[in-house]
Amino acid sequence: MFFPLTHDDPSRVGGYRPVARLGGGGMGTVYLARAADGRTVALKTMHARLAADPVFRSRFRLETDAARIIGPVHGARVLDADPAADIPWLATEYVLGPGLDQAVSAHGAFPEPTVRALGALLCAALVQLHRSDVVHRDLKPSNIMLTVDGPKVIDFGIARADGDEHLTRAGAAAGTPAFMSPEQATGQEHTASGDVFALAGLLTYAATGHGPFGAGQPADLLYRVRYAEPDLTGVPPALVPVLARALGKDPADRPSAADLAAWLEPPGGGFSEHLPGTVLTDIARRAAVVFAEMPRRTAPDDGEGLPDTVVRTAAGPSRRGVLAAGGASLLALAGTGAWAWHDRQRPGGPGGSTAPRTSAADMLWQVPSDSGSGRDLPSAPLMLEDRILVALESLMPQALDPRTGRSLWSDEDVFLFHQMATDGKRVYAVDYSLEDDAPYVVRAVDPATGKADATVARLTDLRGRLFESQLLCATDTVLLGVGGTGRRSTDGFRKDQTWFLFALDPRTGDRLWTRALPTRPDGAKRLHFLSGRVEGDHLVLVQQAEDGGLSLTVHEARTGTPLWDTPLDGDGPALDRAGVAVDAQHVYLAADGLVARRLADGVVAWHHEGDRPGTVHGPPAVKNGVVHAAVKGQGLVAVRAGSGRTVWAQTGRADMEADAPPTVGTAYVYGESATGLAAADLRTGAVAQPLKAARGRYFVHGPSGRLIARGEAYTAGYPLL
Repeated sequence: MFFPLTHDDPSRVGGYRPVARLGGGGMGTVYLARAADGRTVALKTMHARLAADPVFRSRFRLETDAARIIGPVHGARVLDADPAADIPWLATEYVLGPGLDQAVSAHGAFPEPTVRALGALLCAALVQLHRSDVVHRDLKPSNIMLTVDGPKVIDFGIARADGDEHLTRAGAAAGTPAFMSPEQATGQEHTASGDVFALAGLLTYAATGHGPFGAGQPADLLYRVRYAEPDLTGVPPALVPVLARALGKDPADRPSAADLAAWLEPPGGGFSEHLPGTVLTDIARRAAVVFAEMPRRTAPDDGEGLPDTVVRTAAGPSRRGVLAAGGASLLALAGTGAWAWHDRQRPGGPGGSTAPRTSAADMLWQVPSDSGSGRDLPSAPLMLEDRILVALESLMPQALDPRTGRSLWSDEDVFLFHQMATDGKRVYAVDYSLEDDAPYVVRAVDPATGKADATVARLTDLRGRLFESQLLCATDTVLLGVGGTGRRSTDGFRKDQTWFLFALDPRTGDRLWTRALPTRPDGAKRLHFLSGRVEGDHLVLVQQAEDGGLSLTVHEARTGTPLWDTPLDGDGPALDRAGVAVDAQHVYLAADGLVARRLADGVVAWHHEGDRPGTVHGPPAVKNGVVHAAVKGQGLVAVRAGSGRTVWAQTGRADMEADAPPTVGTAYVYGESATGLAAADLRTGAVAQPLKAARGRYFVHGPSGRLIARGEAYTAGYPLL
């Protein structure tokens, strides 16, 4: 999957000409590029703002060294690199093939012979690394690329020399929770044995489609990694004892990479002989696309006018045809992510009808940013008329032009993103630059420059420089915040702190009311609230317990008087900032179907159940009197907000997921599926052309005509259809 170059991407790096973007991560951008001799390469550059930091330069240099160590058999051949350049860069051969995560998601779990062959070759890759005293530290499905010659290990961005801790800053998270080793999850040294643990988790995923410790919030995953037994349900019986041993909690009980390779008893023959035919077809399709890719670049001031490109291929080639293409080695390096889209006709709405096919929408721009997932921080952007605010990797705010992704300003000193709120015109923030014992000061921020304009309120009974403070929402008359007292901590809450929910009048700075909040234990990381919203005279909050449980609480906005509350099902990140679906009459929830509760008293107004037993509805969204939701394995559904009556309902979409609310645009509603971002006609539910979209959460910015995507480490813009 390729994305257009932005107007300020380099035209040449070293001897290479960028052709398209492959993706971006926390440390840099990865390009599809071509050498002077026409060779296609993957070109990684470091973000300019990180290049001045010696720690990040050291990481980049070690990443380059590790890529050379693993070599062209188990990784991508390093063609050239300059870690000492003003903007460090690395060029490798481009690996042809999907990531393991993409392959399993699109084609299903692998048969036992494939898992054995995959595991043995990855063990050989680890042996190569470990002999040179390098540990990878982030083995996961998206860091394994599948080619006809064998799997390739990529992304050495957090690799390090065995026993060398100096590249991990205090408090920094390294690795991916679902595939961390127990010692890594507890902040201890991750050695070669930790890589073996991660590899066993990766092979569990390949064999079953799920990791050994499930999914969910990072804190939950880390707990399971440390204390729970691995879930090996679905693993072929002969592999269970092998993987269970490698997933042992004690590093001393695990086999070495060489021993694990022997235990796997791989089948004979070449790797391609054991790949499913659909995966081979996928590899061939990618080959056809990459060599035809031509440079495209967004305009400086507007992303409109991009070529309307949909790649269509004939029937998939045979296994013989794929193998005849040879082992073209191509790499999508370091954090390119799981970009997925589908261009096939899909079942339509009622009656299987299909809408006229709209043109597929390419990503217009992409910038690195932080999702907040490491501490369950809000990731949804703050929307203003002509700009959006997102979090940098430092959790400081950055303002972007939603049309082009151009950075308008960023703040590295004064504010934290989760301590900011906007009413769409004005921006408010807690001043985080004061001394530790300073009071809680709320500033008005100039949206044009990011500079503090004036002091809105000075709350002398609350401590200002507490990381866990929040601003939740703002209107013309109410500014809602969370503040505390007690000593500052650099590692979560302290049990001797006292916390409060309060409301201010932003016009005068007067405090309207204050209510006490539950005490958090030492080291707790979850913030008190995921979202807050004022709807008329009511305040609607999504409150988060330390154990991850969620509840909906409704208060009288001007007095803070609690009116009613109810437990919530669902995933925290899907409910941040935007919160639950609310209009002037109801709050709409997913609870054994869709439920509308009266905003005033919480009484159930209607309950819309699915057509089949066990139907799973995702969190809903409401707009213009219609409630939309995803139904897992079926499609999108639309019901009347006033009555719960069905307007339309899709069926037959087995790939539809139900983890996040749909995104409602001007003509289409968008829902996330296993293969991309599905689009449906707002009026009829008929299927429209899906977006060529990266996985993530999506938000509409109406004034710019953009669909804003927030992924694990990026923000991106698409045209709003």
